[in-house]
Amino acid sequence: MNVLKRSALIFIFSSMMGVPAVYAEDEVASLPTIRLMAESELREEVGIVPYQEDKNVRQALQHHLYKVNLDMQNQEVSESVGGLNYQPQAAQPDLSYVPAILQQYILAVANGFQSSDPTNGVFKMLEPLNINRDNAIDFQNGTMKVDLSDLLKLQQQIRDGLNPPPSPLFPR
Repeated sequence: MNVLKRSALIFIFSSMMGVPAVYAEDEVASLPTIRLMAESELREEVGIVPYQEDKNVRQALQHHLYKVNLDMQNQEVSESVGGLNYQPQAAQPDLSYVPAILQQYILAVANGFQSSDPTNGVFKMLEPLNINRDNAIDFQNGTMKVDLSDLLKLQQQIRDGLNPPPSPLFPR
């Protein structure tokens, strides 16, 4: 009972003294926090910041560009002589003395060799022997047969191309 009397006495004494009470005001300060925002939200929050030109930065940039340009123009040439590879342009062949049919054949073979697939030129050369891409595999296997008359015909065409018949306008 003694304890009850003491606690009642302390309660009455403390109520008379006035226990400080905490009251919240209407405006509560909020602590800064980090939030993730999309660019559009950030623009709404901050607004558009106008461009402000800094003259010192601009002058430093101009100075740097001027220095780079001067360095490019005043590039030193090394005194060591390096090798200079020069390949003269190849002379164009003169096919004026070759008959027109043989000229066309030579140019077709040359174009075939200069194409992206050089085997076109090889097959153009082998065309009079009836060798093409389809039967070239047989030739590699050793089962290809070439007609002797085709060989003789090709030989005669080459002979006729190199030795054209005499022209009545230009006798030999």
